[in-house]
Amino acid sequence: MQYLSLPFISTGIASLAVGAILSLTGRNPRPIAISSAFMSLLCFLLATCEVGVAGHGRLFDPLLPFFDADGLDAVPMAFYAALTAIFVTLAPKRDASGKALAGMLIVSAATQIAYAGSNLAVLVAGWWLTSVPFVLGMFGKHPGQKYANGILITSCAALTAAIFVLHTTQLEDLSHTTMLAFGLIIFAVILRKGVFPLHGWMVSAFEHGPLLPTALLFNGHLGALLIARSEAIALPQTAKHALDILGLVALATALITSVRGLVEKKPRRLLAYLCLSQASFILVGLATANAEGITGALIHWLVVSTASAGLICIVRVLEVRVSVIEDPSGHLGLATKTPRLATFFLVCGLALIGLPGTLGYCAEDLLFHGALENHPWVGLCLPVATAFNAINLMRLFSILFLGVLPKHVIDIPDALPRERWPLTACVVFLIFGGLLPSTIIGWRSEAAQDIEKALGVPVRKPHH
Repeated sequence: MQYLSLPFISTGIASLAVGAILSLTGRNPRPIAISSAFMSLLCFLLATCEVGVAGHGRLFDPLLPFFDADGLDAVPMAFYAALTAIFVTLAPKRDASGKALAGMLIVSAATQIAYAGSNLAVLVAGWWLTSVPFVLGMFGKHPGQKYANGILITSCAALTAAIFVLHTTQLEDLSHTTMLAFGLIIFAVILRKGVFPLHGWMVSAFEHGPLLPTALLFNGHLGALLIARSEAIALPQTAKHALDILGLVALATALITSVRGLVEKKPRRLLAYLCLSQASFILVGLATANAEGITGALIHWLVVSTASAGLICIVRVLEVRVSVIEDPSGHLGLATKTPRLATFFLVCGLALIGLPGTLGYCAEDLLFHGALENHPWVGLCLPVATAFNAINLMRLFSILFLGVLPKHVIDIPDALPRERWPLTACVVFLIFGGLLPSTIIGWRSEAAQDIEKALGVPVRKPHH
């Protein structure tokens, strides 16, 4: 068992927990939350660098050895810590109460616990904890929140039942019990990620819920993590068929939500359909069971997290500035007053749908080729969903930024400094990742090969 040189993981999680407590009790919660988030980011970056230097294998936290970092989870941990720092820095004042900031830090800490868990029991504990701030109403009262809370709790219960079944298995019933456990895991993933036909709760949460905390929950992608951690379960052959079915259902989700977005006019709902559709590509890529498709899925994970965070933050700061954003009667023409926000929005959106020259293009290229290798018609359906999502993106951009500025919108500020720098970081990563994709592919290729081995498929290196 190899250990990190210092307890980076436990320190990063502890800094988020301490920040949450101090945010609840302090008079100036935002500086506390920002300091906590950046301390956590530093810890997870150091852990990721150490894993990269060590090469293949897991490095355990020397203080709490039930936490570890490896090729699969180290990079997402650092990225999620960066997302947390972006959200607490950029959050409008009305979203930055001590209770709300503490809730976001708790969601972040719980997600990091799930990422770093060296066994399924720790992952389940983190999965449960991500729901706590929403169930306790730390982000205020919102219509439809009970529905979302019910889905979250059901998902947690299904995953808990799966772990219980695995731990009470008799040796002679191993294959049948493992299949039952894997079925429960698939059900938990479908609920948590908002896979068709159970995607409505996520759309409702985007529309009616607290937007930034919902985005933080959405971008945890714990469902994808759970599927990627399938090496923790001795998968029977029938479970691998179930994984194929999950990939098909995820593909159906990508297509259905992209088509549904074509008739949507409310920005929040349109944004939800766009993000859900593109995030479904991650599961489709993992289900291809080949290194090329899995590598594309793991890179697309980073693209969706970064680009959707930028889009969601921009929509939220515009809502604070202009009251008619939630249900506009026509085009708002806000690019006249907010050209920087319009530019950030367009770049993040184009990267999300895979514009050449951005990291999204590299991710989708690998993903499409991987899907074509095993399921040619799947590789053909994904570009169709992408095309519809491109239309939805341009419709959303047109509604918000094109047209004639409403007469009652006299003067609104463009991107403030605390908004400008986090959004710049998102754009820089998406563009430079597209210009230098080999570095990003190198971060994820070893993890993809490990997942491929766990699924029982001969290893093939992705070509790029």
